Amino acid sequence: MQDELKWAGLSHYESKILEVLSKERLNVRELSEKSRVPFGKVYSIVKSLKEKEIIKETNSRPKLVYVENMSKVVARLIKEKQENEKDVLEKLREIATEIDKDRGEETKFFQIGTSIEDNKKIQMRTFTEAENEVLQILNIHHKPKSNRESKSLWEKEIVEAVEKGVVFRAIYPKKAELPGILQKLRKKHPDRFQAKRLDTDFIRCDVVDGKKVLLKLVQQDPLQFGGILFIENEKLAENLTKIFNELWEQAD
Repeated sequence: MQDELKWAGLSHYESKILEVLSKERLNVRELSEKSRVPFGKVYSIVKSLKEKEIIKETNSRPKLVYVENMSKVVARLIKEKQENEKDVLEKLREIATEIDKDRGEETKFFQIGTSIEDNKKIQMRTFTEAENEVLQILNIHHKPKSNRESKSLWEKEIVEAVEKGVVFRAIYPKKAELPGILQKLRKKHPDRFQAKRLDTDFIRCDVVDGKKVLLKLVQQDPLQFGGILFIENEKLAENLTKIFNELWEQAD
């Protein structure tokens, strides 16, 4: 358990003390003996853990130190760890993107497309890079019958991804007809391919594995293609996932 607590951000001594306190309430001297943390260091470590609201202290004499709810403590440590990791990953992507930009090279973390050919190539990333889940918002400008050649290719890629275990949840406009190949897929894998109906003018987007986002700028006229963006950013993906789930609850 100590190794896991250190991974979550606690120091060596903090991890030892928390592991002991997860099992029983102790005074400071008992805590030093059972955790094998030098007595001279226990007070400062207990103070640190109290300030972090990880442990608490009774009003009795002698005072006892304890963990009120271990699962809540661990949940908070995990959340903080994940947030810190997002910041680090975002910084690394920014650095790599700047290096590629200076070299005049394409970056995989932020890809921009401005043509129909770009659209075909970049859209494929949603289906080929997905490992766990794809959330799709197909807004009121979605026209299933337009650009059939590209859409047929994408639909086949969706089938292949779902067959490999990827979960797809898609929001379609109310009057948009679900392509036959996807109707069959929904019947075969109702747990892995789910589609609901809602008329929304929210931007056409995909969220891939909770960390990658595809944004497509389209209008009612399918020829008025504004562009396509593929961005790898957990915070943006988190924001769009929240919006997707809100729309999903409203959809039929």
